[in-house]
Amino acid sequence: MDTATALLVDLRQAPDSVRGLPRGRASGRYSCLACGQALELCGPRDHADFTARFRHTRNEIDRCPAGPEHLARVRAAVADAQSLAEHLVAAAPGVRIQAAVTATGAPEVIPVLALRLEAPSGVGVIHLPHGDLSDDQADRILAGGDTVTRQWVLFDRHDGAHYRAAGQVQVRTRRQDQRIDKISPTSGQRRLAQAQLAVAWRDNGTLLLPFGGHPITYPPRAGEDWSGSAASWQRDWKISQPRPADGAAWWGLLPLPLRALAAPALLGAAVTAMADLEAAQSGREAYRRGKARERYAQQQTRLVPARPQQLALPLPADTATSPDSTISAADQIPQLSTQTPAAAGLAPDPGPAAAPESRPRRWRRWRRLLARLRLR
Repeated sequence: MDTATALLVDLRQAPDSVRGLPRGRASGRYSCLACGQALELCGPRDHADFTARFRHTRNEIDRCPAGPEHLARVRAAVADAQSLAEHLVAAAPGVRIQAAVTATGAPEVIPVLALRLEAPSGVGVIHLPHGDLSDDQADRILAGGDTVTRQWVLFDRHDGAHYRAAGQVQVRTRRQDQRIDKISPTSGQRRLAQAQLAVAWRDNGTLLLPFGGHPITYPPRAGEDWSGSAASWQRDWKISQPRPADGAAWWGLLPLPLRALAAPALLGAAVTAMADLEAAQSGREAYRRGKARERYAQQQTRLVPARPQQLALPLPADTATSPDSTISAADQIPQLSTQTPAAAGLAPDPGPAAAPESRPRRWRRWRRLLARLRLR
C-alpha cells in the first residue's frame, strides 16, 4: 500500500504501476497490507531484465511475518476487489476505477479495501469490508465521507460476519407476490446507515439495498372489532426508506443489478420499489380495518334481541265473533233450543219428563283455558 495516496499497489496485476515512485523505503511510504510493516521498493526504474518488487528486509530471506491463514484471507480480499472493479468497468464503459485502502487495523484484522470511481455522473468510493469490522475501521470510513463523493459500504452476502439472515417477509406489490430476505444488522452496520452512508450487500452480480422494517399494531377505532381470529391481523409492519431508520427491528433487502454502483440512474428502481412497499402497507391497513368493521357489524346483529311471538289459539268456527260484536267468544253461550217437541213435529214422549239438558263439556274446557290466559 502506498500510504501517501492510500492506493493499492499490486505488482502482479500492474507491474508498471511503480513507474515514477521513489525507490527504497521512501521514509516509510510503503507498507505491507498483511502485516503492516514498512516495505522497500527495489529495482531500477527502467530496466527490461529486472522486475520491481517490495521487500520486508534486505539482509535476510524475505518473508511476511503474517500467518498463512491471515495472508490467504488478505490475498482473497484483494482478488475480490479487483474482480469487482473489472465487473463494473465492463458493465459501465467510461468508468475509471482505482483500488485503494480505506482503513487498516491490527495485524489479525483484514484491511478495508476500496474502489475509487470516476464516471461521467460523478465520483464515488465503494468501501469493501471483509471479516469483522472493528470500531476503528468504522471510524476511518466515517471520517472519509464528504458531501460531494457518494460513499458506499458494500458488504459480502456470503460473509457470515456481515450477513445474519432473519427469514423472509412476503408482500404483494403491483398485483404480484414476492418474498424479500430479512437480516439482523450489526451495531456497526446500523451506525454506518445512520451516518448517511449508502450501506448495501452484493451477491455475485446482484446489489442488495436495505430498507427498515418496523413492527406496528393498528390502534382500534370506533366501529371495529379486532378480537378472536382478527387479533393477528392487527399486527403488521411498516417501512422506513430510502435507508433504514434508527430502531428498525430488521432490514429487508431489495435486489438491483450490480452495475448500479457505477450507474446511479439505475438506483431509481430501488426508490420505486420502496414506494410500492409503502403503498402496499397502506393497502393492507385499509383492507384489515374493513374486515374489522364487518366483524363489528356482525357482532352487533347477534346482540339484538328477537321480539317474542304471540300465541294464537284457534277458535271454533261457530264461536267466532263478528267484527261488530262487543262480546268475546268466551262470553258467548250457545243458545239452547227452545222448541218443544210438538213444534218440532215430534210426538210427545209418554215416559217421565227428561232432565234439563246440561252444558256440553267442550265449552267448559274452552272457558277454563281462556280464563287461564287472561290471568297471565
